[in-house]
Amino acid sequence: METLPDVAIPAVDVPAVTDADSGEVLVPAYTLPAQVAEAGCVVRYDAPGGCVGAVDISAAQIPAVTVPALELDGRDYAALTIPGVSRPGVHVDEVCQVEEDGGLPTVTRPGLVREGFSRPGGARPGDDVVATVRLDAVELPDVDIDPVRLSRQELAGGVGRLDGDDRTSYVAPAQVLFDTDSAELRPGAGPALREIATQLRAEAPDATLLIEGHTDDRGDADYGLRLSGRRAETVAQWLVREAGFDPALIATQGWGEQRPAYPNDSDAHRQLNRRVVITVQR
Repeated sequence: METLPDVAIPAVDVPAVTDADSGEVLVPAYTLPAQVAEAGCVVRYDAPGGCVGAVDISAAQIPAVTVPALELDGRDYAALTIPGVSRPGVHVDEVCQVEEDGGLPTVTRPGLVREGFSRPGGARPGDDVVATVRLDAVELPDVDIDPVRLSRQELAGGVGRLDGDDRTSYVAPAQVLFDTDSAELRPGAGPALREIATQLRAEAPDATLLIEGHTDDRGDADYGLRLSGRRAETVAQWLVREAGFDPALIATQGWGEQRPAYPNDSDAHRQLNRRVVITVQR
């Protein structure tokens, strides 16, 4: 979570009113207390490999302020109230895939903006007896989160590679690696895993790897969660045994049906949701 800097609104000192002849204090001095315009925070949520996490920008508020009315020697000085101003929070969802022309070339999360806003300034008019009281305008700036794009390449063995600014994820369809309801690698899984291992060895031989398994929403959710975890473990064991990766640098996570890349609304989408993702942070 990133806490946005608040805006300090300084106190305003209102001078006393004294009798010009006698020096008697007719109205004592007072101070409008300092205030804080709370800018809120930005929350960036983690996402599984091959996805871009959701973001929240919280609501923000500039408080109201009032200069009280004053009556003196038959003269009325009206109160001045400047209402508070606020902006609601904004949100952008986690994004895992964008389908274009039947392919899966990119993952793109749009940018997010909470527009800036201000509380206007104002003044309670005075005269030759009572000083004018002025309040400055207060402004909170825009909060702007850049869009994020993961560019995709198609690799050998049906593997997709997604590259972002800080990580690379390799997405292997489950049907390439495993038979239905199985956590044992298929005999034909070798080319896909060797392609991933070759690229990891060339680009990030000593990096920490996160291997995540995913299923669709069919069947028992607890069973799917266990199956996805076992599949992630199986891939980790292959990388250690066959490609010589350090097991201390590999973590696994099973998500089951909890983090789909697509809505589970068709057989085609469910097939895409059944996947193993290997992610390396750069």
